[in-house]
Amino acid sequence: MLSNVEYTRLMEILLRQDHYIILLHQNADPDAIGSAIALKELLKSQGKSVMIGAETLNNLSKNLLSHLGDFIVASPTDHKNLIILDTSTPVQLGSFERMIEKAEVVISIDHHETFETNKFKGTKYTYFINKERTSTAEIIFEIMLKMREEGLINKENTNCKKVILAILTGIITDTGHMRFSDVNTLKTLIHIFKRGYHISDVDELLRVEDDHSKKIAILKAHQRMKLYSVSDFIVATSKVSSCEALAAKSILSTGADVAFVGAENGSEVRISGRAKKIVIERGINLAKIMSHVAPIIGGEGGGHKGAAGANGKTNMEEGLKKCVEYFAQELGEDKNGESLEYTEEAEIQDCWSS
Repeated sequence: MLSNVEYTRLMEILLRQDHYIILLHQNADPDAIGSAIALKELLKSQGKSVMIGAETLNNLSKNLLSHLGDFIVASPTDHKNLIILDTSTPVQLGSFERMIEKAEVVISIDHHETFETNKFKGTKYTYFINKERTSTAEIIFEIMLKMREEGLINKENTNCKKVILAILTGIITDTGHMRFSDVNTLKTLIHIFKRGYHISDVDELLRVEDDHSKKIAILKAHQRMKLYSVSDFIVATSKVSSCEALAAKSILSTGADVAFVGAENGSEVRISGRAKKIVIERGINLAKIMSHVAPIIGGEGGGHKGAAGANGKTNMEEGLKKCVEYFAQELGEDKNGESLEYTEEAEIQDCWSS
């Protein structure tokens, strides 16, 4: 929970300025955009002028933005006061990253585990990182509760329904529809349910049919897979031109224990990693692995133990290879990326033998 000291420090900074832009990572998900919409409404109740900036949104976020009647800017502005949400490393901001250098105030609110905090060092930076929360939306909800306790929310000037639906959508999606929820998540939801809301209220916001390009990306990811046996786990790597996070998630659903999928688009390289719960229970932290892989691809990495990513500029193939090597090292396996690769037809036939 956000401590009283942290909350007081945050509000002192937030209330000091009149104009803000909330920045989100590329391909912003519903937790990012939902948290931004909610925080924007809360700050507007204090008479603040707030914009939201994100280079790209995923389809669910576009749907959420449309249903809640909000908007974003897709390119950098001249704002000097920045609030960075749900983003563990500056490079994930895309073109908005260059705003940080000229900024006067930078506030980071996040729940990701990061190994690159030195990128945000300086007197103008203030952090509110709680990696114990399953979503950034939960942190924003805590801020809302404390603002209400202090009488800082003007209900006449605040669209409370919009705030709650934005937060609820962020929580539901970032917990994998509650699969990764914990006791704190449930406590937050109880608060929300007591206000007359329910998970079914955001069903329409979460109903987006995968488009043709996403289906193609997933199928190509499976077609290009390389499979490795590391200890008693199956590790899959693959490459696509886009939708790498979705592809990694899909590969897990078809049997792999860990998936690393890379995407290369011009001068941009992204690697997304996903791991099952049984892997995390063995002490694996994908955020740590991505922090090691990031310099190899010329960028930065971070995320969660079971879902993490790295953004860079080059060496995607080498980066994927190192993902497997670092995974093996974390397990204490001295395989150096030379684990058995399941490519032989005989190995496939064994699945059907009696």
